[in-house]
Amino acid sequence: MKKIALLVLVAAFAASPAAAASKHKKPAKQEESVFMAQAHNTMRILRDGAPLVLPSYVLPIYFGTGMDTTQKPKEAKKK
Repeated sequence: MKKIALLVLVAAFAASPAAAASKHKKPAKQEESVFMAQAHNTMRILRDGAPLVLPSYVLPIYFGTGMDTTQKPKEAKKK
């Protein structure tokens, strides 16, 4: 009886780190999404701020690539 109780105690002690590790995985996903949002915001700021640092002769090329979202799409001609 003592051997069985000792084996159960050892098994519970061995399983406790695995149970604790599974509890910490959920916040890691939230933390990952926060970092992805920050990276997305950084890339957006760099992309939107590019016209501020580009030379003037490159600006028509930059805006010609469709990066400027403030332009309204061309309306289809009606017959």
